[in-house]
Amino acid sequence: MKNHKKLLLLIFGILICISLFFIVQIYAKYLTSASGNTSLKIARWNIIVNNLSIKDNSDISTSIVPTFVENSNISSDIIAPTSEGYFDLDFDFSDADVSFKYEITTSVDSQSSVSDLVATGYSVDDGQKIDFANFNDPISDTILLDSGIQKRKIRVYILWNDDDATQSMSNADDTASAISDNPAILHVNIAFTQITE
Repeated sequence: MKNHKKLLLLIFGILICISLFFIVQIYAKYLTSASGNTSLKIARWNIIVNNLSIKDNSDISTSIVPTFVENSNISSDIIAPTSEGYFDLDFDFSDADVSFKYEITTSVDSQSSVSDLVATGYSVDDGQKIDFANFNDPISDTILLDSGIQKRKIRVYILWNDDDATQSMSNADDTASAISDNPAILHVNIAFTQITE
């Protein structure tokens, strides 16, 4: 009988070991893990202004070319008191994958020999001129991703203001700027901001 008890204990021990082995195997299936990486495509942000990428160039001075139309008293592409002209900003948004807002501001540069140089208005895509309520008002708009707009042309109209009520330079100042050989400089700032809402 003693052998029989030993045999039963041995069989019972073997059964417990086999049971534990299967329990561990079943439990291990629930502890299995996996890892990996996912590749996410980042939105493009490459806006072109007058054929220059703003991501590569923060200074687009060389691409802003003013045009002054000749009249009976002033030669073409020359600025003098009362000269009116414009410059164009050609935007290409086709490499931007997000909605954004743009704002264009103008002001007389601190190095300008003419402090009465002002922006008087603008037009969009060769449309009608929109006059500013005040000189140098900002120009802004929102370009939504689903709008389908990929290009835009902004024409900014500029003037050497010689109006007695709003000018800051006297006739003597006008003459001094003409003989100084220093350029008249209008500062143009274009800000693009992604819309996140």
